[in-house]
Amino acid sequence: MSDSSEVLVKRAEPDQAALVAEILAEAFSADPVGKWICGDPEYPAWCWPLLVPLMVPTGELYLAADGLGAAIWIRPGVKLDIKLGLRALWDFWRRFGLRSIIRFFRLMIPMERQHPKDPHYYLLAVGVRPEARGRGIGAALLEHVLRECDSQKVGAYIENSNRLNLSFYQRRGFEVRREITVGRNGPTLWLMYRDPASDGT
Repeated sequence: MSDSSEVLVKRAEPDQAALVAEILAEAFSADPVGKWICGDPEYPAWCWPLLVPLMVPTGELYLAADGLGAAIWIRPGVKLDIKLGLRALWDFWRRFGLRSIIRFFRLMIPMERQHPKDPHYYLLAVGVRPEARGRGIGAALLEHVLRECDSQKVGAYIENSNRLNLSFYQRRGFEVRREITVGRNGPTLWLMYRDPASDGT
């Protein structure tokens, strides 16, 4: 596995939102939560290009390794307020059906209820193109902002949707605070929080 310190991470420009969306659509193509919301393989390629531009005004978008990885962070004190317009909801319904819309909101409601109230950085998404996994790119995208968390003495929070990623986050100081399962036989989310390092490292 490559050293994450060798991976270049930079803030994405607003006009690179489409690239961030493309990377995340690839990275989340097999995500258990996405598959539960909508089993259509076209769903990630529809969802992320819609979501990412909504994050540009309030979120922090990052790119790594010349477009092989991307992350979206929300700074402390910034309220995440994702509002799908009527046109997007109509397109959602037309493409993927009413059940997918219902499942989307059944997911969002418990996530919002469990979201920490204290100041923290919120990792909305981090993803690496499938062919580039194992090179330290995902780790670099996390560590780039976790250093800022330690400097500011604030926590970091994620909603992990894949059991296989638990150890990846735990190695970087995240601990599971709660597990929630969405719906009957639905996916599990591991709500994970990281306290800032006491020595700023």
